[in-house]
Amino acid sequence: MKKALILYGSRYGTAKDTSEKIRDILEKKDIDVKLVNVEEQQPSLMGFDGVLIGTGIKIGMWMKKIKKFLKKHSKELTNRKFKFGFFVNCGTASEKEKITEAKEKYIDNKMQKLELSCDIAAAFGPIYDFSEASRMGNMSQKIMKAGLEDDGWEQIEDILYDLRDMDQIQKFAEDFALLLSK
Repeated sequence: MKKALILYGSRYGTAKDTSEKIRDILEKKDIDVKLVNVEEQQPSLMGFDGVLIGTGIKIGMWMKKIKKFLKKHSKELTNRKFKFGFFVNCGTASEKEKITEAKEKYIDNKMQKLELSCDIAAAFGPIYDFSEASRMGNMSQKIMKAGLEDDGWEQIEDILYDLRDMDQIQKFAEDFALLLSK
């Protein structure tokens, strides 16, 4: 049985939820998955056939602990004996025609600066949570709503907007599973 590590950093829960969905798909493919929040644990990369790392984007930036983790493990990621994948959740990727732009901006360019490369990468849309249960603060919600209105969104309600393409997530997870089988 192949083993995979999914390590994520999530400010408001989107990268966590995306990671859980990917885990569920991989487990259906008979892959043993360890799911880890980078805020709670900094696991070793040894003993895995695949490592998948995901982060949310806020103001154009990855979560700091994800970047620190990549820097700390740069040798292992450069000289790896496992498949390496990376994904982001960001507003830009909520529009299909901008997914490539989001991937280049938030993955390819940032990986290049760290002198890293991955075998598979994807940019997924976000979840905007304007409900009372949201972990997003009031000021962040106001700023986000104003930005969305500037982008042409009409009447933003105090609910959850899931702008991820679930078919895209499904395909990405299946492609990662295929990489692990090679």
